[in-house]
Amino acid sequence: MRIKPFFKSYFETPKDLDNASSRLYVITHANIPFAMLIHILYIPLFLWMNVPEMALINIFSVIAWAFVLYCIRKIMFSTAWILFTGEIMIHSGFCSHYVGWGFGNQYFLFTLVGMSFLLPRKIYLSMTIAVAAIIEFVILSRWSNETPWNGNPDLLYLLNVINIVIALGISVFDTLHYKLIIQQTEAELEKANSKSEKLLVNVFPLAILEKLKNKEETIADRFDCASVFFADIMGFTSLSEKLSPVELVNLLDKLFSLFDGLVIKHKVEKIKTIGDAYMVAAGVPTPIKNHAEKLANFALEFKLCLAEFNLKNNQSLRMRVGINSGPIVAGVIGKSRFIYDLWGDCVNTAARMESHGMPEEIHISEHTYNLLADKFEFESRGIIEVKGKGPMPTYFLRGPITSKK
Repeated sequence: MRIKPFFKSYFETPKDLDNASSRLYVITHANIPFAMLIHILYIPLFLWMNVPEMALINIFSVIAWAFVLYCIRKIMFSTAWILFTGEIMIHSGFCSHYVGWGFGNQYFLFTLVGMSFLLPRKIYLSMTIAVAAIIEFVILSRWSNETPWNGNPDLLYLLNVINIVIALGISVFDTLHYKLIIQQTEAELEKANSKSEKLLVNVFPLAILEKLKNKEETIADRFDCASVFFADIMGFTSLSEKLSPVELVNLLDKLFSLFDGLVIKHKVEKIKTIGDAYMVAAGVPTPIKNHAEKLANFALEFKLCLAEFNLKNNQSLRMRVGINSGPIVAGVIGKSRFIYDLWGDCVNTAARMESHGMPEEIHISEHTYNLLADKFEFESRGIIEVKGKGPMPTYFLRGPITSKK
């Protein structure tokens, strides 16, 4: 029952490691027990073969591998790999000297060549280890004795084959293990990228997101005609004084989440929320001809949605809504926490339509009225004095025209 927790804790990587270091940590952890086991088995084998020098060397090898494991767990990768390399190269040299080339221990040098390139950001150390291992292999192949051990040649051949198989097995195991770790990392990155993508789509219009991905330095567009919607909760200051911070945020979150659903349904573009204000546009960032109509339908359902929300949540929230249409400049500003925003007289007038509006009314400018007069019913408000704009004829949107008069 305790085996699984042990293996989980043994292979679990420290949280502060980057991906490359984590891969090295896991693979070396997987190899060290194999290395220790091989050297432990070598001890009685060399004693039986009457090569006590190699038995003693393998005792030191087991101790060395235990210290390598300690260094890896302490994230002392360079020290661990110097010991790692030293043990394999020294052991291969002694083994070729006392037992001979025919024993096959020198083939473990090739596993060292492959594994050396797992070192993160240590290309010079990796190259040094790989070149040193190859040079040693060449030297041993030229100058080591073929069979200094005078035992059974068939047994020596069998041990040679076993060592080759083990060396190849370790290389294959490390390659597959590394591939699995890479695939897992790629899957996690893909998942994280998908999550980031969804988050960015919620922040920016899709067309703008594509421009950001293409690293366009300045994202700015001019639209000949688009429509802008502003809505604001009346009496919000007094409401915020009555509710706790958590209650207030929860209330706004519930309400604005409903509005977000309407944005998706009507295929308009949410621009931002400013405190208790909600800003939407149609005809940006992709120009469309029926932008005013889309925003009018959105506004009508927006009004119904607020009434439903009040009924279900025992609230009496009242909002002013203003809509205007006209030329707009849109773009992304800032270097941190940047946003997609709108500018121009059209935007300012839409904000004035909201601030000069009436509770639970959809206040429309003359520009928007002219675009919708043949599709929707309106009530004229007459000419009113609008701050910063002067006298303006405005209208209240009542609904779509149901029949020809």
